[in-house]
Amino acid sequence: MSANEKLRGFVLQPTYRTTAEGTVVHLFGVLETGESFLLTDDRNRPYFYVESKDLPLLRNVDAEIADAPDRETLLGRPASRIEVRHPADAPPLRDRLHQQGIATYEADVRFAMRYLIERGIRGALHFEHFEESDPAGGPRRELSSVEGLGRPRHFHNPEVAACDWSPQLKVLSLDIETDPRIRRVLSVGLWGCGAEEVILVTPDGFASVDTANCVPTEAALLRTLAQRIRQLDPDVIIGWNVADFDFTVLERRARELGVLFELGRAPGHTRIRKGQGRAATQVGIPGRVVLDGPTLILGSAMRMERLGLDFVGRQVLGTGKTHVGGDQHAQDILDWFRNDREKLVRYNLQDARIALEILEQLELIELAVERSRLTGMPLDRVAASVASFDFLYLSELGARGIVAPSLRAPGTPDRENFEPMAGGHLLPMVTGLHENVLLLDFKSLYPSLMRTFHIDPLGYARAGNAAIEAPNGARFRNEPGILGGLLDQLMPARERAKEQGNTIASQAIKILMNSFYGVLGTTSCRFFDPALANAITGFGKELLLWTRDALERRGLEVLYGDTDSVFVASGTDAEAAQLLGDELAAALTEELREHLAEAYGVESKLELEFECLYLKLFLPHVRSGTAGAAKRYAGLIDDGDEGRIDFKGLEAVRRDWTDFAREAQHHLYERFFRARPVAPYLRETTHRLRSGDFDDKLIYRKALRKKLTDYTATTPPHVAAARKATKPPGRLIAYVMTAAGPEPAEEQQSPFDYQHYLDKQLQPIAEPLLEIEGLDFKKVIGDDRQLELF
Repeated sequence: MSANEKLRGFVLQPTYRTTAEGTVVHLFGVLETGESFLLTDDRNRPYFYVESKDLPLLRNVDAEIADAPDRETLLGRPASRIEVRHPADAPPLRDRLHQQGIATYEADVRFAMRYLIERGIRGALHFEHFEESDPAGGPRRELSSVEGLGRPRHFHNPEVAACDWSPQLKVLSLDIETDPRIRRVLSVGLWGCGAEEVILVTPDGFASVDTANCVPTEAALLRTLAQRIRQLDPDVIIGWNVADFDFTVLERRARELGVLFELGRAPGHTRIRKGQGRAATQVGIPGRVVLDGPTLILGSAMRMERLGLDFVGRQVLGTGKTHVGGDQHAQDILDWFRNDREKLVRYNLQDARIALEILEQLELIELAVERSRLTGMPLDRVAASVASFDFLYLSELGARGIVAPSLRAPGTPDRENFEPMAGGHLLPMVTGLHENVLLLDFKSLYPSLMRTFHIDPLGYARAGNAAIEAPNGARFRNEPGILGGLLDQLMPARERAKEQGNTIASQAIKILMNSFYGVLGTTSCRFFDPALANAITGFGKELLLWTRDALERRGLEVLYGDTDSVFVASGTDAEAAQLLGDELAAALTEELREHLAEAYGVESKLELEFECLYLKLFLPHVRSGTAGAAKRYAGLIDDGDEGRIDFKGLEAVRRDWTDFAREAQHHLYERFFRARPVAPYLRETTHRLRSGDFDDKLIYRKALRKKLTDYTATTPPHVAAARKATKPPGRLIAYVMTAAGPEPAEEQQSPFDYQHYLDKQLQPIAEPLLEIEGLDFKKVIGDDRQLELF
């Protein structure tokens, strides 16, 4: 192949290796031909910056001071570059300088990520003028003697640049089954890349299964699995809790059994990096990416009540696991392993298949690829919003010759004691039932505010005299900044994606744009400053109040407002209300443009939209008073047909209420909005509850926020239930209320306390509606006659 030929590829895994001579960037990825590649580059040294004025203070530093022409800090101070031998040398030097009060800049940027940031490579790249060779620089040959190890094409020291390209990745789903104590791996199911197979441990005396790859020992299973993965050569390995469970168990057992467990495209053991805090556990396999199904769902901003494979499978595919055994599940697996091995094989393979089909149906791999192309993050880190912002902003700063502060460097904002973050503003609620209500909504409010008022870290640092002053006193340079420029690219791109029906690109852009506000108020971000985040919410409050006043000047009543939305009583019929909504949105958008030009001298990027018409809207009051219940309402939306019910903040959309309560609320409001009596439904539901018809829907689910032993001051019901469990509880506790108090759902011993479910589940959701009709809950269900007997 010609060394001048241009190739396109997609980066799966940016990393590096250290040698005696220095540090070598390693980029594993996939070419547009479908082949895997390894790009190595040994022409870079790890570095960071200090202010040039601090150079005389750097004594006895094991580093080199390099020229950094035209480099300056956010505040415009000259900066000098400090080069070290290996990436691991930077953190201790940085920390020592901080202890001496010397600020550092970009001393916490990962070496391989800096390589991509400097070149603006976001996922896709093209390269040319390369040497195709092994790492030592000789003719191309295999990178390892391990049997079947992936054979990436190796390119050394090419010229690389960003490009626009999306790959079609090879995806393999993996699922393991273990004994109840998770001390042995019994089988592994593989689905994808042409495989539909199970590797099954079959000791002497155990029956073989024709549909499985039977191996004599667990060690043989691990070796066979490693070989099959290398042969199938997936770009991505997925599963359900695959990092925290499957790979964690496989890596541990390989280590305990002394099995060489190399699964990658180059030499190297499988490594598990446990996530800290909310960070997901990462699995390191050279040249491949491991993605977890629940983590992808959480990172996609998709709402899913529960994240178990069976539940998600039934929601997405209409089918779930072949067996859900509750507390007996682990024992059932062991029994099948001994006595019904074909059933175990079918079950294992079904789990692997369902996991892959869910991700395919939801297009979550494609979404991860699109997010990587937007942010530059590797596929297993696309949900890292702070790191994504870092990549984009540092790229833009670097192009301007500006360096950013290291996290927690001297002189950066205090991350321990800072002004509180202000949330979105709320307008008082006019409670009750309303008809023909307009919902007006600011389109992408926070990103639009950043664009309009030039809210930007660099613009904040260099505000100057003719600055825009936010309601909280923060001042910004009155010219387009980096953040506004990024949003100016993203927002039109999202509109194009929506017009083209490209939901994946649209969703990826939406997630990224919506993250910017939160990132600026996050202490783990190098650009953190409460003034930035509060400037955004401050302008948001000002515009919400301006919108209310503009509507009231037109003689319209504002029933409620929340952050970017206002609910307006149209005072007319549905047909006229539809026309009024469009007219108001257009008129107020133009009026606001004129107002902001006069008041701030800025070009408004804000747009009010007529979101929908509520044929009926119910705004409830709080249970213990008359004030409106903020962020809680339900309405019948005009959809051109019979209308659809919309819930916000009520029990029907909350995970901490039972299925019984959520379903009952849906039925109640369906009747209420369509002028059908609710009393007969409540009487029937009460009777069916007491008859046991809803027993399978009475489960509460609540997460443990700390260790069971740390709950000392109070004992919430889910904690009491968890303490009664015979096995260690997971993070999410499923429990029921019984005559003996809370009990684990899977180990219920006592009869249900149906009166509890009437008083704490059905009555609270029914009373707001009964109050409007002048009815009493106890009388409606007939319990008032029972009370008279006492």
